[in-house]
Amino acid sequence: GCRCTTRMRAQTRIGVPMTPEQQQFHAKTRWLRPYTRWAAGFSISTAGWLPAVIRNFPLKVVKQILVRYQKDSSSGCKGC
Repeated sequence: GCRCTTRMRAQTRIGVPMTPEQQQFHAKTRWLRPYTRWAAGFSISTAGWLPAVIRNFPLKVVKQILVRYQKDSSSGCKGC
């Protein structure tokens, strides 16, 4: 894994420190959080009666959006 050492300022709800880059990513994707919750609830509530491909499609959309934001942001270690 990555052995980068970075300054950690903010903390998440569970008390795990976030780097400034992680804070920026978190702030940029905050608008997606309600949709993510809905997508997870949809997937869970339709288990057993919808095929997995359909049931998980909203979550795959969320994942693609987050991947794009991750690529566009300068978060993470560039040397790893």
